[in-house]
Amino acid sequence: NETPWVLDADNETEQKHRLVDFFDENLIANRLNLAVDKLKTLQNIDGSYLWYPGMFGSTMVTTAIEEMLVRLQVMVGHSQLSSLNSQFNKAFNYLGKEMVELVKEMKKQEKKGIKQTFPSQKALQYLYIYTLDGRKPSIKVSEAQNYLKKLLKKEGRNLTIYDKAMACIVLNSGLFLKSLHEWSTYKTS
Repeated sequence: NETPWVLDADNETEQKHRLVDFFDENLIANRLNLAVDKLKTLQNIDGSYLWYPGMFGSTMVTTAIEEMLVRLQVMVGHSQLSSLNSQFNKAFNYLGKEMVELVKEMKKQEKKGIKQTFPSQKALQYLYIYTLDGRKPSIKVSEAQNYLKKLLKKEGRNLTIYDKAMACIVLNSGLFLKSLHEWSTYKTS
């Protein structure tokens, strides 16, 4: 009973049981519902998510959560995450208002003669999330997005490889694709 072969067999049997549980639809639905309930407790009325209950909402946390949820939605389908629709809408409205305010400030600075560049990773993530989700933004949000995209097209040299990949998706063009290809490395074994 103490030989490594018996222990390995026991571990293998346990791993197979865990693997079966991993694909059990009832367990998946249960875990998803638990996660959705936890997320609901971390969302403010304005749609922002927060680190811990009782804290102020955070654009960074909201953006990160929305990105994960949108990617999950793309992977498993919109119907599986329909219980999240009101949370999605609130968070998108919050992020849209934040980006409109950001662009409003940028335009004020531009009128003062300060040249504007693409503002941040946060703005790129925001555009990326909207692109993946495919939702139609309001007129104000659409104007803010167009302004940010115009600046993004000019930022090729200052973007990381990851940012360039997101920019390719956001702009739906091969503008940064050549640069990505040049910076990519291939490992052959």
